[in-house]
Amino acid sequence: MIAASSTLLGNAAAQAAPVVLPHAAGQQALAVRVDPGGITARACPTAAACAPDGGKALAVPAEVAPLLGGARVVPITLADGKRLAKIEAPAAGKPAPASAPGAAGGSWAMLVAAPLAGKGTEPIVLWSGWTGVAAGEHGEGRSDAVVVEPLGSGSRVLVGQLREDVTICGRPALVGASEVDPRTMTLLKGASFQNLPAEERRAAGKLVAERREADAAAPAFRLLRPTAASSAVGKRFAEIADGDPKTAWSEGKAGAGRGEFVSFSSADEVGITGLGLRIKPQDGVDGGAAPRTLFVATPDRLFQVSLPEDAWLKESAGYEVKLPEEIKASCLAVVLDEAYAPRGAGDRGAPSAPEVRVTIAEVTARTAFDGQGSGALVGALAGGGERSRAAAALLARSGPEAVEAAIAGYDKLDAAGKQLARGVIDTAPCAVQIPFFTARLASGAAAASGAAAARSTSGAPGRAPRAAAPEPDPELHHARDRVRRCGRAAAPALAEIVKGGAAAAKVAAARELALVAPAEAIPALLDALAGARGATRRELRAALALAARSERAAPVVEEEVQIDRLRARPEGAQLDLLRALGPALGRVKGGGAAFQALAAAAPAPFERRYLLQAPAAALARAGEAPAEAYLRASLRKDADPHVRLRAAEVAAEVPALAQDLLAAASDADVRVREAAIVALSRAASAGAKLPAGAAEALSARLASDPWTFIRGGAALAIGAMPATPAGDRALVGALADPSPEVRRHALDGLGAHRATAHIEAVRDRAEDKEEDVEVRARAILALGAMCDASSVDLWTRLALRAKAPIGERDQRLGSAALAALGAVHPADLPARLKPLLDKDTPHGLRETARAALAAAPQCRR
Repeated sequence: MIAASSTLLGNAAAQAAPVVLPHAAGQQALAVRVDPGGITARACPTAAACAPDGGKALAVPAEVAPLLGGARVVPITLADGKRLAKIEAPAAGKPAPASAPGAAGGSWAMLVAAPLAGKGTEPIVLWSGWTGVAAGEHGEGRSDAVVVEPLGSGSRVLVGQLREDVTICGRPALVGASEVDPRTMTLLKGASFQNLPAEERRAAGKLVAERREADAAAPAFRLLRPTAASSAVGKRFAEIADGDPKTAWSEGKAGAGRGEFVSFSSADEVGITGLGLRIKPQDGVDGGAAPRTLFVATPDRLFQVSLPEDAWLKESAGYEVKLPEEIKASCLAVVLDEAYAPRGAGDRGAPSAPEVRVTIAEVTARTAFDGQGSGALVGALAGGGERSRAAAALLARSGPEAVEAAIAGYDKLDAAGKQLARGVIDTAPCAVQIPFFTARLASGAAAASGAAAARSTSGAPGRAPRAAAPEPDPELHHARDRVRRCGRAAAPALAEIVKGGAAAAKVAAARELALVAPAEAIPALLDALAGARGATRRELRAALALAARSERAAPVVEEEVQIDRLRARPEGAQLDLLRALGPALGRVKGGGAAFQALAAAAPAPFERRYLLQAPAAALARAGEAPAEAYLRASLRKDADPHVRLRAAEVAAEVPALAQDLLAAASDADVRVREAAIVALSRAASAGAKLPAGAAEALSARLASDPWTFIRGGAALAIGAMPATPAGDRALVGALADPSPEVRRHALDGLGAHRATAHIEAVRDRAEDKEEDVEVRARAILALGAMCDASSVDLWTRLALRAKAPIGERDQRLGSAALAALGAVHPADLPARLKPLLDKDTPHGLRETARAALAAAPQCRR
C-alpha cells in the first residue's frame, strides 16, 4: 500500500502552473503555486477566478528552497469529498542538506488545504517535513512517511513513521499514524492502517479456525516470542504469548484496529503445524472485542484466518488454526483485519462509536513436539539431525527449566547431541552456566593431560609408534570460551578448582582465573602454590605472573606484599609472588620492604638466595639501593657458583653493576665467567657504556681462557662494544685461534667495527682456501662492511661459481659474496651479476642477486 501510493504520486508531472482545488461541501477552494521562488497558496469561497496571486507565502526550510523547481502538487480528494494538496519536492540526485543528512534519497513534503467554510480565509498547513530519510542507528532507523490509501470513494491520508525495528516480518509498516480528519481538517492521532498490500491480501491462503471444546494442553515450550507491536494498550504486547490466560494484548488504536499487528521471533529449525488462539482473557478487557478475520504472516507466506463466531461471547473459548503444511520461519506476525465490533466502532467521529479494543489473549505455535516434556526434548538432541536441531531450538527458547534439563541429560548424549546441548546451556545466565562449564573445563583439561601422558609413553621400546596429537577438544574449547564470556562471574567456581582440583584441572582453571578475574586470582593462586610441586607449581606461578601484570590486581598485590600478610604465607609462596611480579616489582608499593624481609631472614638457604636474584635486579633497576647491594654481594661473594651465575644473568640490565660484571668475567667458575661475558655483551649491544678497562679484560679472556665458548663469548662482547685499538688487536689475534667458532666471532667483530687497519688479516682469511668455509664467509662479509673494493673481482667469481656449485662450500661463499657486492655496490654491478639473472639460474640464487642489485650502497665510490 505504501509503495503503491508513492508510485501513484510519483507519476505526477512537475508543475509550474497554479493548481486549483475546487470548493467542496463545507470547504473553500484552494489555489497553489510552487516555483523556485517558493510556495504560495490562497483560499477562495469558490473556484471561479481563484488564483494564488496575493495569497500567503508558506514557510519553507532554507535547504528545501533549491528543490522547489522540481516539486509536484498532487490534488487529493478525501472520503467525504473535501480536498487537500500534497506538495512533494524530491531530493534525489542532489546533495543532502546539512540539517537533513541522508535526504539525498528522500523527499520533502507538505500537506496543505483550504479552511472549512466559515473557519477563516488562510490556507491550512496540516504537516510538512522530510519523508524517506532515515535517522537513528542501523537496525533502529526511523523515517517519516505520508500515505494515501484509496477507499471506495475518495482516499485516506495518513502521516506516520516507518521503523526498521517494527515490521511485519520484513514488510514495511506505518506506525504511530495520524489521519487527516475531513470533518475538522486536522491530523488526529491514533489511526490504524492495513500495512499488508491489497494484492498480497487477495492472494493469501484462506483458513478457518476451529473451536476446541476443551482447553488444549499448554505446550511445555513456547516457540513464539513477541518482539514488536504496532500498538498495545499499556505497551503490554508480550502478554500475547506469555502462557497466562488472564493476560492479553489489546491494540491501542481508535476503531476496530484494522491492520494492527504483533510480530514474533521464532526458530526456523522448528516446523510450525498450526496455531492455538485464545481470544478473551479470563478477566476480560474493558471495551474488548474479538477479531472476525486476521492474517498470519511469515517473511514469504500470508494466510487469512476467519473465526467462525464472536469469540468474545464465548467464555474461555479456544481455537485451533491448522496450517496446510508445516512452515519454518524465523518470524511470524498476527495482523488484525475485520472485527466483531459494535456498529460504528470503525467510525471515529460517530456519536455512538464505542472505545473498542480488539484483543487476543494467547497465540501459541503448534509443533511436532507438543506434549513432550523437557527430558524427552533433551533426549531428542542425540544424533544432531534435523529433528535434533529443532529440539535444540525449542529448548533454547524455553527458559531455566529447559537449561536444567539439558545439564541433567548432558552426559547421556552423543557428541553431536552434546554440541546442541551446549548451545542450549549458553542461553542461561552466567550464574547457571558457570558451574556446568567450569566442571567441563576441569574434566576436559584432565582428559587432555591424560591423553598427552599416554602419547608421551607410546614411543617406548616394545610399544606401538606414537600416535599423532588429537584435534582440540571442542567441549574444552567451548567451556573455556563461555568462562571467558562470563568474566568475573566465573571467579568463585574457578577458585574452587584451583583450590582442590586435580593437577591438570587446577592449572587450566588458574589460567582462566588469571585472565577473567586477576584481583581474585592473586590470593587463590598463592594459596594453591603452597602445596604445589614440579610442573604444576611452574604453571601456577605463570598464572600468578599473568594476574599480577593486570592493573585491576594492583591493590591486591600491594596488600599481599605487606610484611605481616607476606610472612603469614610459606616462604615458597612469598618467593613466588616476588618472582611473578617480575619487572613490575619496583613499581609495587612495599615491594622493596618485602624483598628485604626475605633477603635478611636467617638462615639463607641456597634456594632462597638463587630465587631472589631476579627480584633484586628488578628492584635495583628501580633505584632500590639495598637490592642493588644484595645483587652485587651475590655476584662477587656468594660461595655457590650457581648463585653467582644467576646474579650475572640478571645483572645485565642494571647499569650500576657493569664493573661487578667485568670482575665476574674472571670468576674462577667457567659458567659464571660465561654468564658475566654474555651479560656484558647484551649490555653493550643495548648501547650501555661499559666501564674503563672492559676491552682489556675481555681481550685477556679472548687470548687465554682455556674454554672455547668463553673465548667466543669474549669476541662477541668486544664486537658489540665501540671499537678500541686494544679490542681490535685482540680480535685480530683471535684469527689464529684454533677454534673456527672463535675466529667467526672475531671476524664479525672486526666487520662491525669496520677495522680497515686490519683489512689484510681479514682478507687473508677470506682468500685462504684451506680455511673453514663459514670462517671464509664471515671474512667476506667483514670485508664488505669495510668497503674493500679490491676484493670485488674475487666476490664476483665466487658469486658466479654458485650458479653451478660443486658443493655447499660454493653456495655459502657465493651468497656471502653477493651480500658483500650489494654493500659495496660497484658501478658495474648489473653487468657483473647479469649471468645470475638468467632463467637457468636456481631460483634462490637469482633472488639473492636481485636483492644485491636492489640494496642501498653502504660505501662511497
